[in-house]
Amino acid sequence: MSENANKTILVVDDSPTVRRLVELVLNQSGYTVVSAEDGEQGLELAKKYVPAVVLVDFVMPKMNGHMFCKALREDETLKNVPVILISSKSEAIGHAFEESFGIVHYFTKPFEPEDLVAKLSEVLEGRDAAIDASADVAATAGGAAGSGSAPSMENVDQLLDSLHDRFDKVVRNYFQKDFPVLMKNVMSDTLKETGLIKHQTLIMSGDLTRLGLPELLSFCATTRQSGRLTIFSDDTFAEIFIDSGCFVFATASQKGKHRFLTDLICKDNRFSCDSQSLQRVVEDARSTNTPVGRALVEKGVISEDDLMYYLRQHAQDALNTALYTYEGNFFLEKDDLPFNLEDISFRIPMHEVLLVGVRDLRLSEEFKSDDLCVTRLPNCADVARDGLLSDEEQSLMLLLDGTRTLGELCNESPLDDAIVRQCCQVLYYSGLAAVR
Repeated sequence: MSENANKTILVVDDSPTVRRLVELVLNQSGYTVVSAEDGEQGLELAKKYVPAVVLVDFVMPKMNGHMFCKALREDETLKNVPVILISSKSEAIGHAFEESFGIVHYFTKPFEPEDLVAKLSEVLEGRDAAIDASADVAATAGGAAGSGSAPSMENVDQLLDSLHDRFDKVVRNYFQKDFPVLMKNVMSDTLKETGLIKHQTLIMSGDLTRLGLPELLSFCATTRQSGRLTIFSDDTFAEIFIDSGCFVFATASQKGKHRFLTDLICKDNRFSCDSQSLQRVVEDARSTNTPVGRALVEKGVISEDDLMYYLRQHAQDALNTALYTYEGNFFLEKDDLPFNLEDISFRIPMHEVLLVGVRDLRLSEEFKSDDLCVTRLPNCADVARDGLLSDEEQSLMLLLDGTRTLGELCNESPLDDAIVRQCCQVLYYSGLAAVR
């Protein structure tokens, strides 16, 4: 790709989580991303930035993907901008868009981030090749017209100034954009070499200061990801296992703090076992390479249902610990469940464990703004019917039938302003509400 190529990508999607994840993935690959939540806003940004490529969702409010593409193709400046359709609909819709609007490619959700980056590179390289070919033709024509005349000293000075400016631009661009991406990739490669993550299975990685763990887990649920999410920070290491967007298990360790499954069982007075008896079971399990929980069931210490109860409690505790990690890095890999987790029978909807885990998180700056608009998502009503919301969350949910600002919600709700803001954050972090 030529160094002066336009690398601005416009993302048009009504899901804030998808927009943030796409932005994260593409920023790591050196792209500049602008995003819009609906087709009308997307069209305005397209006219303002004239992006290299547009990524557009099919189902959106106000102006859907079909209407957006039609308007884009009718604009003289934007009619040749490549478009990539991202949709959870069938491939037939993608083919229809290709025939109607010349869509370069389409992805059916969920899609793999590396596939998206590869396709963008392919599209942009093709575009740059065409631009470079046109430039060569123009240069050849210009050279032929001016042949026979020696360059003047003034022209030489202009050429040197131009080369200096280009060199300065390349160096500044490298240290401002390419170098940070390179260092992230070096860190990722180092972790792969140590065996902490696997090169072949890495889906995506990023910085938790740019994308919070609750939003990342909501994205995994929405796109039905499967695999292992690893969290690194200065004082926390955590692993979260996901199956088709559902929560399976989590482990977390912090400096000086380690909690094991047997700690939960010993703490519960329902069982007539002591720590020494449990320790013998644990040692036997390790010697035979048997999962500790399975060994406890086989020895009659606990029942199968009890084991699932404690595993779920242990996993929720670990997830809660991980959710308090605000800085650090994450790595999402395609990976099978470890052998000691293979017999876990439960798969918990992600919003269910997030609801429990995010209620005590600190209020972010985003939810201190009166201008932030909040609206509930369709699954919020289902969760309310299941009785999973607190009384305050239930009360606030009834006000989220339209798009209201936080300032308006605080005025309309009988709840204290701080509770309103906290409840809105909980619903958003749990994947039950959208914000803009």
